[in-house]
Amino acid sequence: MKVLAIESASITASCAVADGNDILGEYTLSHKKTHSEKLMPLVEDLMNELGIKLQDIDVIAVSEGPGSYTGLRIGAAIAKSMAYAADIPIANIPTIKSLAGNIYDTDKLIVPIMDAKAGRVYTGIYKWENDNVVAVKDQFPCNIDELIELLNEFEGTIIFSGDGSVNYKNIIEEKLNRKTVFAPSKFNYLNASTLCYIGLKMAENNETVTASDFKPQYLRLSQAERNIERG
Repeated sequence: MKVLAIESASITASCAVADGNDILGEYTLSHKKTHSEKLMPLVEDLMNELGIKLQDIDVIAVSEGPGSYTGLRIGAAIAKSMAYAADIPIANIPTIKSLAGNIYDTDKLIVPIMDAKAGRVYTGIYKWENDNVVAVKDQFPCNIDELIELLNEFEGTIIFSGDGSVNYKNIIEEKLNRKTVFAPSKFNYLNASTLCYIGLKMAENNETVTASDFKPQYLRLSQAERNIERG
């Protein structure tokens, strides 16, 4: 089963193609250019380099959010247009679950943290079970103190990842009453190859959606929408 993965939830633009568990190729850029400029050319260049046509793809894996509003919308638009064109199902993967998937071969709880600024974070609690990333608690927004209070109810070592784990490391170490491990920096970045693996498992379990049903999950209102609500 061939998987095309598209990652655009952060500053990183990444795409990858896998055949089963084998990654055939991956392109990643972290640059000031907008995703509208760089993401689709990356996808086209990768597929051309691999000699793979859209009709060869069995499932499109895409990060559904949370993350950059603009980035998520661009990634969703690319995934939906390609899925519509060739009638391909979409594996819509929570961004926090994708971050958790970067940490493998562990029996510890994994808690990715994305910094949402102003003391807010996007996070979730995950573990590996039967070669799948399983949610103990699905992704959710909160502040860092609320997260620590929740985690103090769990036992055992916790592995933290994501940019929020770097920005709030001192607070976590001070307030969490158990052993903590902070992932190496390379595991803090979103990448399309992780989406390939999770997307493959979702497709095998018939957990995909159609292009018409897929939409990004922001977890909170955009700034423009919040301004409108305030009047």
